[in-house]
Amino acid sequence: MLKKLFCFFMTVIAVFFLGCKEENIEPKTNASFQNLVSDPWDDPSLWASSNDGSSKIELKKAEGVKGDAVLVEYSLSGEHGWAQWKHSLSPEKFPSHPISFIIKAEGFSDLEIKFLDSDQSTFGRKVSLKSYKDWTQVTIYLNNTDYWWGGDDKFDKPLDFYFAVSGKGNGKIMIDEIGYASEGAKASFPIAGVLLDPDRELPGIGFRQRRDSELIPEDTGVLEWLKTIQDVSSPDKAGLPSMESNEFQTFNNALVAMAFILKGERERAERILDFYSSATDRNNRCLRLQNFFYKGQARGFYQYVLLNDEGDKLAYHNPGVSDRWMGDMAWLLIACKYYEKTFHSQRYGELSGLLLNLLNEWYTDDNAGGVGYVRHGWREGDKRLHENGGHPEGNIDAYAAFLLCGEKDRAMKIRKWLDTALKGKSLPLDLYTWRVLAFGKESADVLNIPEYDLRYRKTLDINGRKVVGMFHGAEPEISNIWTDGTGHMAVAHILYGDRERGYFYSNQLDGMLFDRTINGNKLRALPYAANTKGGYDWVKFDRGFVSCAAWYIFAKNKFNPLMLEKVE
Repeated sequence: MLKKLFCFFMTVIAVFFLGCKEENIEPKTNASFQNLVSDPWDDPSLWASSNDGSSKIELKKAEGVKGDAVLVEYSLSGEHGWAQWKHSLSPEKFPSHPISFIIKAEGFSDLEIKFLDSDQSTFGRKVSLKSYKDWTQVTIYLNNTDYWWGGDDKFDKPLDFYFAVSGKGNGKIMIDEIGYASEGAKASFPIAGVLLDPDRELPGIGFRQRRDSELIPEDTGVLEWLKTIQDVSSPDKAGLPSMESNEFQTFNNALVAMAFILKGERERAERILDFYSSATDRNNRCLRLQNFFYKGQARGFYQYVLLNDEGDKLAYHNPGVSDRWMGDMAWLLIACKYYEKTFHSQRYGELSGLLLNLLNEWYTDDNAGGVGYVRHGWREGDKRLHENGGHPEGNIDAYAAFLLCGEKDRAMKIRKWLDTALKGKSLPLDLYTWRVLAFGKESADVLNIPEYDLRYRKTLDINGRKVVGMFHGAEPEISNIWTDGTGHMAVAHILYGDRERGYFYSNQLDGMLFDRTINGNKLRALPYAANTKGGYDWVKFDRGFVSCAAWYIFAKNKFNPLMLEKVE
């Protein structure tokens, strides 16, 4: 998801980059610009740069639109790279004076504009560099940003101003005439903050109330689509590709295994779990092979590998810079525990033990004492081990996994760490929904943060009907629905929140179903998102996504995959 998130929260910077607010802005450009900055920071020597350890960034002097400018050349590593550059802030000037600059960019990464205070509270706004193909003047105040991470949600003594690029790819950014603008200069962005729906607490049943009295029965074509995809996508007929492609993802297959178990498809779940159980050769010496061990060392499973040979790249091998992420290990462990619980079988006892031991090996106590988290795991094709901190989304998964394995003390340390870490009302959606799925009814009120906020909740016309669903983050300008996230919301409400609201979101998923025919079989599938807005230009809308199908099945069967609970 995710989300985000590297003091403590500076440690999770690379992850929160994924979950913070991104805007689709159509900037106004003009050949002439206002003279807003009297003492510009246009010398590269005034800036200090840093990166994630693998990405590259270089600042140079160049000719801008008004004399000298800072040219930033960057190359991001992997799918979720980041690089940043900072300038100190003056308490005499900021926050009363906004920061203004003129920018032109070549690239498709995200630009983050951030303010950091003395206790490491980070406030920011994310935009797409695609918005700045032409010279554009930007003015930003503190109140145009949301609290992201670190410290607390109050901005105290100003410390640093940051630009950061995140995501993937490479590019160039020219920044000219940057510095403090005069008080009262017109802002380029709306004031940040929640957008409360006036109908948020409307009682009763109905579309405006976002409640249904009954749950629409499950469309059996969705399960049939999953079964067909498993049978036709590879010679082994074991793993499923995420989007009818050639990418075999561990997290998504853990979800599908649980969906198969839930629907009584034991043999199909075993095909998936058997693959991982057999990929535990301690003598493996191929670094790219999907195998738990490398030269005898426990490393875990890659997030994704190829499902079939692709040119000179082999099936079940890491094609590039896939991580071995702790969140995937937790979900796979949970799937094994669900099999054990359902079928009273220790078929995956050894695999469960390996996964649990690895999560314990990666666990560390936080300096605050009494709390801790599981560290990231191997990054970018095993180039390095861990980041300098914890990943909140993945540690929600680890909390649930430790509880299912009877390790309550360790789980509660993670729970305390999460309670300290997860602040604010602009977090990635799954940091609200998954908390409820992991912590249960006592945390159900957290659902109202995204539920009441129109930055998250969207209403779209899909397949000739209005559909309400959730987006992955607090994005006021983006009209899109994240199918997985809407499934999270449905399940969390059905089990622990407002059950009729959970029925409503589950029924909204039916509005996103589309017909899919494979080998003459008439099936039903769901896309990963409703449209391309907000960074989803990679989604293929004539193909289903397996995690969406799994969450649809969970919702229709009132099943929580994090606690392995089901209600009638």
